[in-house]
Amino acid sequence: MNTELLSKEEINGLIVSFLSGEASPAENKKLLNWVKQSVENKNYFVRFRDAWQASSQIIPSDKAHTERALENLNRKLGIYSNATVKTISPFIRYFKVAALWILLFSLGIIASRLLFKTSGYSGQVSDISVMAPMGSKAITSLPDGSKVWLNAGSRIVYSMGGNKKDREVILTGEAYFDVAKDQNKPFIVEAEGMIVTVHGTRFNVKAYPDERFVETTLVEGSVSVNSKGNPSDIVTLKPNEQVLFFKATDSRRESLVVTKGIDPERFTLWINDRLQITGETLGSLAVMLERKYDVKIHFEIPALKELRFTGYIENETIEQVLEMIKISSSVDYRMKEREIWLKNK
Repeated sequence: MNTELLSKEEINGLIVSFLSGEASPAENKKLLNWVKQSVENKNYFVRFRDAWQASSQIIPSDKAHTERALENLNRKLGIYSNATVKTISPFIRYFKVAALWILLFSLGIIASRLLFKTSGYSGQVSDISVMAPMGSKAITSLPDGSKVWLNAGSRIVYSMGGNKKDREVILTGEAYFDVAKDQNKPFIVEAEGMIVTVHGTRFNVKAYPDERFVETTLVEGSVSVNSKGNPSDIVTLKPNEQVLFFKATDSRRESLVVTKGIDPERFTLWINDRLQITGETLGSLAVMLERKYDVKIHFEIPALKELRFTGYIENETIEQVLEMIKISSSVDYRMKEREIWLKNK
């Protein structure tokens, strides 16, 4: 095991890089080795992570509020100073970079949770979970250098450390993957009963539990897709192709359906905080808006769910989107805090 002695500033820098998704594979390995060295190291990491999460739930958009948020984080970590934020040198500079990175990721809020499964303390870090709550997005770097963007209401779980023969990620929700190439270790995504296997490529997987199918869209490279229940039925995708995995129901067996010649950009616009709506029912659109804006939408008249809409949603607020729906249809609305009721005019 690497027992390299690290200064507190170096340790803090490694943890910030890891939590903000900017760490290199070498930095991830160095951090893992340090965490595994002692119970004290693990406890420090957990306390740091919890303070980071508590201070990242609301990301303010102006400089003054950002610096107050950083000072608040320092207090949570037990770092006190009468000096201004600018004078707390390397430690605070790491946080400034991380905070600016988060702010630049549109409305994104990183909500990373590292889950340590131990019996007593074996020094072995097990599963790591990264999640994006409703109304936010997140981005993270995996230990192998792969990058993952998470859409609202999504979560990935992966393993850090160990000598596994593959790189496995379990996804709930929607994620865009930019996978680092490694011919010796396949990259595997498991999502709602569907398995995607790659070596190095860029693709999008949409796998929300409340939807009847899982959608995989290939941007670059090649992927193989099969269902967990039928591993011999394998579909290989080329760029600009998409496969829908229809989940089994009481009346229908699971199945894979491939579509060729699609425009992958349409299915990955969410990374840049855009949505393309093409003939979507209001019922489906309502689900998208609930995730994007962290609201709850109710239909006073169920028939309104069948109305169809086409257009783009970019930087609009939820109120602006509702006004667009109102102007272009017979739908009216009322809103109270985070709840919305749709009705006829």
